[in-house]
Amino acid sequence: MKHLLKNIFFASVVALLFVACKDDNVTYAEELKAEQELIADFISRQQIQVVNVMPTTFPWPDKVFYKSKTGLYFRLTKQGDIVNKNDSLITGDIVVPRFDEYTLNVKADTISTRSSVDYPYPPEFKYLDLNQACAAWHEAVGYMKYNNAEAQLIVPSKIGLSKFSRPATPAAYDMDIKISKY
Repeated sequence: MKHLLKNIFFASVVALLFVACKDDNVTYAEELKAEQELIADFISRQQIQVVNVMPTTFPWPDKVFYKSKTGLYFRLTKQGDIVNKNDSLITGDIVVPRFDEYTLNVKADTISTRSSVDYPYPPEFKYLDLNQACAAWHEAVGYMKYNNAEAQLIVPSKIGLSKFSRPATPAAYDMDIKISKY
């Protein structure tokens, strides 16, 4: 009986070692593939129509997102203050984004919210200074162009915030912008 207990204990230890040594390392390529599958699933669940040419009329048709060459999915929901077209966004303007950031999971989780109500000094960045904010935000703001414009974004990790780079995780945003000219 003593030998039997010893063998069972030894077998349990060996089994635990195999489980502990299991290779859970997922390659970056596998992360990117899973990210693309999550984006495709989100688009399907939300019944989003993806187009490769940006709509030129406003309002955009319901659930239509433009997919750019960088992989950004963009939907303009409000044009903003377009009364004076000379006030459109130019390089060096200060952009203050307000946004809801959320996951693309089946039950979406709001990751963060940034508004002037919640944060009296919301984040800001200089347009086209790529050291400030992620490439996707600069691209989206370039499409939005005007103060008080609003948009929805689906951002793959490659062009998103660095916190989503590993593991490769897409994020979605409901964003509006304020533009300050200096």
